[in-house]
Amino acid sequence: MLCERCSNSIHKYNMCNSCNRKICINCVKSSRRMDKRTRIVICKDCWSKMPARQKFKSASSRIQQ
Repeated sequence: MLCERCSNSIHKYNMCNSCNRKICINCVKSSRRMDKRTRIVICKDCWSKMPARQKFKSASSRIQQ
């Protein structure tokens, strides 16, 4: 399997919640655990897009409350 961002071969992937691409650990910019089973992940490409970053930050702020 290949990372859809950097094209490196990967065994375990994470799905970016903004662009829905399968990304490797190196391409993950940030991740948060919503509950015991759910993680939200944002890739380095989506981190530079302000609306996607705001959506990620607002979801992670709901966790802390």
